[in-house]
Amino acid sequence: MKTGFIGYFNNAPEVSSGKKLLLIILGILLFISLVLFGPVMALQQTVFNPDCVASYVNDLDVPALTNSWLKENVSPTNPVLAKSAELAIINFEPQIKELMRSSVRNIYAYILDSLKKGKLLDTIAAQKPVVENLAAHIQAIMDLPALSPVFQMLGVNSESITKNMDAGQINGLFDMLEQLAALKSFVVILMSSMIPLLLLMIALVIAIVLIARRPGFMSGELGLISATSGALQFIIILPAGGLGKSLVSQFNLPPLIRDWLLRLVQDFNSIVMIYGGALLLAGIALIVIYYALKRVKHAKGS
Repeated sequence: MKTGFIGYFNNAPEVSSGKKLLLIILGILLFISLVLFGPVMALQQTVFNPDCVASYVNDLDVPALTNSWLKENVSPTNPVLAKSAELAIINFEPQIKELMRSSVRNIYAYILDSLKKGKLLDTIAAQKPVVENLAAHIQAIMDLPALSPVFQMLGVNSESITKNMDAGQINGLFDMLEQLAALKSFVVILMSSMIPLLLLMIALVIAIVLIARRPGFMSGELGLISATSGALQFIIILPAGGLGKSLVSQFNLPPLIRDWLLRLVQDFNSIVMIYGGALLLAGIALIVIYYALKRVKHAKGS
């Protein structure tokens, strides 16, 4: 083995001008790949990950969310029932959250699947009439023979439900999804580009190592590329995070969905920052190695 792979790097000749040009081209491609990989990986872990969105349910205070509604709509007519419902929600909060996580994950996965297949606009168009006639649809559900006695016992009517559901906010969500559907081609590329980017980066690093052969040259080039790519993650993504938050605020969204979207932006930024920091540290370490090898070479030469 010493005369094989390791021997390939021992006493390697000086890098020729032609190889230097090829290494520069490969280095530029690696730099672009490293810069793109961080945001793409973060998108895969957050925006394109239904499990990430579903995990936000864990932080919900379900009793607090329901108690205000119970006090306003049920307590005036049936305080004993309201108190019983409050205790039941507290006792069954883990099961309620599990059901909510499953529902959120399935809905979000359905939206992403519809977007990927180019059917998101059709899905939105099919749901808009339901929102426009929200009160009538709620009343129709409440009039079902199996449910009507339950709603009457709770003292709940369609008006008490619709006043807590802002149709304008639901339409704001549709508007946001329509904007997302307009970016279908771009989004689909992002959703499927993580693995190809990773394989490309590995191939480029291997090519640079095999062509350069000299450890000092390799550590210098790879260190500069890594450090610069890491620094750019901070320079580019921090303003992009602010832009994402401003875009979310442009739509009239339900408060819970708006908060979750802002959290998605924050989680996206955090992953990119960690990735950028790791690249920066790796680049600095390689540059230190480059100068250490250079000093050893000069010491031997003198």
